[in-house]
Amino acid sequence: MRISTNMIYEQSVGALQQQSASLLYTAQQIATGRKVLTPADDPVASAQALDVTQSRSVNAQFTRNQGYAGDALKLVDGQLTGAGDILQYARDRVLEAGNPVLSDSDRRAIATDLRAQFDAMLAIANTRDANGDYLFAGYQSRDPAFSGNPDAGVSYQGDQGSRTMQVSSSRFMPTTFAGQQVFGSDDSGVFATLSTFIHALEGPASGVSTAVTTALDGIDRNFDRVLSAQAQIGSQQVEIDQLGTIGSDLDLQYATTLSNLQDLDYNEALSRLSQQQTILQAAQQSFLKITGLSLFNYLN
Repeated sequence: MRISTNMIYEQSVGALQQQSASLLYTAQQIATGRKVLTPADDPVASAQALDVTQSRSVNAQFTRNQGYAGDALKLVDGQLTGAGDILQYARDRVLEAGNPVLSDSDRRAIATDLRAQFDAMLAIANTRDANGDYLFAGYQSRDPAFSGNPDAGVSYQGDQGSRTMQVSSSRFMPTTFAGQQVFGSDDSGVFATLSTFIHALEGPASGVSTAVTTALDGIDRNFDRVLSAQAQIGSQQVEIDQLGTIGSDLDLQYATTLSNLQDLDYNEALSRLSQQQTILQAAQQSFLKITGLSLFNYLN
């Protein structure tokens, strides 16, 4: 097999180009800190890195949702605490109204006070969140949950739904409570209880004693509703904390996997760069010597 001077020249140039490209690639790796610069460099690792990145992104969204859910539950819990305070105050006033030595004006004064508490409770039941949605209206969140007054009565305008938020791949957590679940809508509901007792105080004194017993029973029932909802919120907040811990562990695992797939081993890369530079310099010197042979002087 004959080897022409052109072939020797082309092979030398090709080797120099290949070595220069390898050196440039290593330099780019060092500059970016990535061992895989394009998917074509390592299709398998690139595909795995894409899957892990997507999984990590989903996990991050769940973490954000957990924060949103926690904030929503804190808002509901704060309103329920306010409702409990009103119920406790109303209970004390009901007991006070049962004192037989009170005059008609004293009982009317208590009735006036309870009307104010009624309005305060109605305001809590119609609380809105930061988006303007009514907390206790179920899925009908754009309209007030309750409407009415102590004289005409109160009606529930919402439904039995509970809005949820996805906080993990398999968990949709309720972040609101239907108004009927918390405040009731029957004769033992908080609004019906207060309305009935207010009217009793404003009427003949003979009916107050029986009204006190009925009102205390109704208030206690509503206390149970509020406490039950708060207990559920407490349980969900613990669950959110647990999910947050799991999410943090998953994020660390994803980060470690991505690092193994993508991040450059600087020590190895710097050593390789030095070796490639040495090889390239040697090849350049060899090429210069080859091109200096007399045979090349006769090339056209």
